[in-house]
Amino acid sequence: MKQIPSFFLLLPLLSFPAFSSANNIRIETLFDPPSITLSNTSTYKIIVHGSQQGPVGTLPVIDGLNFSNTPRTLRSASFINGVPSIRFELSFAVTPQKEGTFSVPNWQLDVDGKSFQAPATKLLVLPPNQVDKIRQAEKNKQEKDLKQAAFLEFSCPRPYLFKGETTEATIYLFLWNKLPVTAIEQAPQNNANEFSISALGKPTEQRNIRRFNKNYTVVSWKFGITGSLPGKHALSFTSSIRVRLRNNRNSPSSNPFFNDPFFGFGRSERLQIKSDPLQFVVKPLPSTNRPDGFSGAIGNFSIESTLDTKHVSVGDPIQLTCKISGEGNLAVMPAPELSLGDHFKVGPPTFSFEGNELTKYQGSQKFEYFINPLKAGLIEVPAIPFSFFDPYKEKYFSTTTTKHSIRVDPGEKWVAPSNFGTPQDGLNERVSSQDFFQTEQEPGQWVRTLSIPKPLNSPTFWFSQIFCILAASSILFLRIRRRDQKLELLRQKDKLLDGKIRQALKHKDTSGFHRALRRKIRLRVEIACEQPNTSALSSTEIIKLLKEKNFPEDVISEILNLLNICDDLEYAQQPNTSSTLELTSKKASKILKKIK
Repeated sequence: MKQIPSFFLLLPLLSFPAFSSANNIRIETLFDPPSITLSNTSTYKIIVHGSQQGPVGTLPVIDGLNFSNTPRTLRSASFINGVPSIRFELSFAVTPQKEGTFSVPNWQLDVDGKSFQAPATKLLVLPPNQVDKIRQAEKNKQEKDLKQAAFLEFSCPRPYLFKGETTEATIYLFLWNKLPVTAIEQAPQNNANEFSISALGKPTEQRNIRRFNKNYTVVSWKFGITGSLPGKHALSFTSSIRVRLRNNRNSPSSNPFFNDPFFGFGRSERLQIKSDPLQFVVKPLPSTNRPDGFSGAIGNFSIESTLDTKHVSVGDPIQLTCKISGEGNLAVMPAPELSLGDHFKVGPPTFSFEGNELTKYQGSQKFEYFINPLKAGLIEVPAIPFSFFDPYKEKYFSTTTTKHSIRVDPGEKWVAPSNFGTPQDGLNERVSSQDFFQTEQEPGQWVRTLSIPKPLNSPTFWFSQIFCILAASSILFLRIRRRDQKLELLRQKDKLLDGKIRQALKHKDTSGFHRALRRKIRLRVEIACEQPNTSALSSTEIIKLLKEKNFPEDVISEILNLLNICDDLEYAQQPNTSSTLELTSKKASKILKKIK
């Protein structure tokens, strides 16, 4: 019989008079319920009567049944006819894999250091009934809808790469327009270590893309992908977004992702998105007809070389620039090796890239060398060979740059003087005027004094100080105003009530309209009169507040009329027409603008 890892449960004693005896311990096993359909679960219970210690043992493995690894425990103690009764219960969730009758045979377990036998029990698994089939169909539909609500797609020119080859690819994130997405929390990430992917840049967005008879917003990123390890690999991407969900559990839709929460309320949750694994092949480079000078360049390239000068002296530096242009693995391309013989001394190259900095797939890579001629004469810089592999034609190609001729002069040599003379002789010698040359010094701007001007006498100083004081005062005023959180909260409530009024007008909800309008009037009075909790005041008290604040009599009369309309028509039996509600809404909007 196969076995699963043992379970060990040593729980602390209850605050109940403990007693146990091997003679009083009794083991009971059962399935609850004893018969289920294939799509449901049951519970395998082990009940130990007469002990507060958890049992120790190993569950048998039953083919076709899956037992949960972590059981639930229950300890109970009571008095029955004055006799204490205690028991310990273990519950394992059981999931069937097929239909039939499954028997759990007798098996051994230990309680209080004594060995006991758990009795055998049976579980009957029936075929799924119609309710199970409907529930499973709904579950499958929900999973399908959720998978189609947000998904990733990967696009590459070819379904394979060569080892070391870089190509430009695109990852697409499809978001259903009805999905209440608040943010893209994480850009797509590669899950395969067999590929090297460049950093994702700024995404592009397309709207109303049709898929699965739905409209989607598509966010895409371009990047460079390089195959690192030959073989067949599964390439997949993961991303995550934030969505708003309803807090109402009694929503008519069984899937909360497809219901935009009412007026923006609801909780925000993280939704993980994973693309389907794509079988991607990385091929090794062919070894036949591979040139000797091939150093790993894969793509379609051209090469050229230039010199910054063609006439120098021995030892003077010359800048030799080798430029490789095209499409391919420009980011990992090694520098060409120079074979210039004994005529030049070559320094290490410097790199510079021009082109698409994001993918580094298209553009040109420059390699700049400094070479120093060692001999005089007309010297030739030989052509630089370059080999690359074209992944589309699957062939190797070789090319070279043009040759360059350089005129190298011998340069001047320093000759030490034969005699130096004495200081006395130098005093008597007349210096020739031909050894002098005239220099010209441009005078600067003349100033009257070198003293530093006093800033207090400068209008610019006082203007800058006044400007700084006004700016600081404005910032302080704005911060103090923003700190009035209560006023900001009341304004948010006012906007929310505007939305409820619009919804009531849209759905011709008479009671909802008048209820929201009455709350809006009371909220406006609370803001204008600075009176807290006006929702608990009566209409008479509301009018009294307006009179105390010296509002015009016509405004107070119109407010009282609106409150009476709301009180009378909220619970009216006959619903108002849409035109009547619209007229009342416009009238209320004009009146409420006068309350500030």
